[in-house]
Amino acid sequence: MILASLRSSPTATRRLCVYHGGCCFGTQELDKRNPEEIVPVRFNASEKRLVGIEEELQIIDPATGGLAPKVEKIMSSLQPELEGAVARELFQSMVEIRTPPCASVGEAAASLRERRRRLGTLSAARGVALASAGTHPFSHYEDQEITDRERYRKMVRVLRWVAEREVCFGQHVHVGVRDEEEAIEAHNRLSESSPLLLALSANSPYRHGRDTGYESTRVKIFETLPRSGIPPTFADYEAFEGYVDLMVEMEAMDDYTYCWWDVRPHPNIGTIELRILDSQTDYRYAGALAALTHCLVVEACSESPKGPFDREIVTENKWRGSRLGLDATIYDRRTRDSLPARAAAVALVERLRPVSQTLGCEDELLGILEIVERGTGSQHQRRAYQRKGDFRDVVSYLVEGTHSVEPTAAHDARGRSGGGRPSA
Repeated sequence: MILASLRSSPTATRRLCVYHGGCCFGTQELDKRNPEEIVPVRFNASEKRLVGIEEELQIIDPATGGLAPKVEKIMSSLQPELEGAVARELFQSMVEIRTPPCASVGEAAASLRERRRRLGTLSAARGVALASAGTHPFSHYEDQEITDRERYRKMVRVLRWVAEREVCFGQHVHVGVRDEEEAIEAHNRLSESSPLLLALSANSPYRHGRDTGYESTRVKIFETLPRSGIPPTFADYEAFEGYVDLMVEMEAMDDYTYCWWDVRPHPNIGTIELRILDSQTDYRYAGALAALTHCLVVEACSESPKGPFDREIVTENKWRGSRLGLDATIYDRRTRDSLPARAAAVALVERLRPVSQTLGCEDELLGILEIVERGTGSQHQRRAYQRKGDFRDVVSYLVEGTHSVEPTAAHDARGRSGGGRPSA
């Protein structure tokens, strides 16, 4: 059972409306506290449908191919143009790139490409390389060093082994929404589509020197965190506020940023944030996934609200996507049928093409078809490993792909022609 609506009045006992499979099963009394004590989570609306991308990158020792705890070397020598665009993460062998809020996905992808290039040059000057994928193929979590920041120290104190093993790397996409209710509708609809987005983004088949059998190992690692995975389904923004308030009251977290769900509202900056994606080796894949996200959010905000989603179905679809990637089948409650993930992706792109044309991201959206044709990051990693059976070859492939930020001729031709299904 999951949170769906938290109602209060000046005199009523605070009560929780509980949904299971989309149906209300009544209320549960939570406490006798005056509802006026509930602290609102103010939503700072975004008038424009701006989009931004964040990606967590691996810091690599070129001599060994392993993870290197060198983030401070990078941060201490940032050029002015990278200030605010690069950030520390939980481990010293991780670094995050952030684009600014952009008017289009094309602008965001170009910013990501340029920031990768600049950070890659800086990193090389400091004796390290960068790689983008959901997990490192062979480095062990026990060997990683925690970043010396209070938020991260507290996470490890509270979560211990669960935090210590979170050596995984994701891509986040932010899309601006205009008000609280748009945020909740986008939250619910994007959550429904998140398993297919995961299948398309799968880029973490290896961990600790073995093939896990999963296309996205990263999400299985990340799900061990509290308040992670598929989020609750909320009937309205008040329900989200009530959830956050309850967790803070329980001393489970300090604020909503400790909700590590696959999708979440981000009130401070007025966005809905997709967090389920593995980091992408090819920046063009990152742009394609951002375009798909942007279109889904804008579509959700322009239609009549559909209310809570079926969390049980989404949870099962997510498992399929993490295990099998694009070889999975995705169940659709509306058709009561399972569709191969590749066919579902092609159909979704076709449905969203009018939205992408309005947003100016049709070329980037059609990049989803390139992922379907050429394969996900996990499939590319397996091909790299199969050549010699050496995980260092996989790391070399990841480093080369991450630092290769110039568009290919085929990609340029596809963009100039206005779209179309690319050849393999």
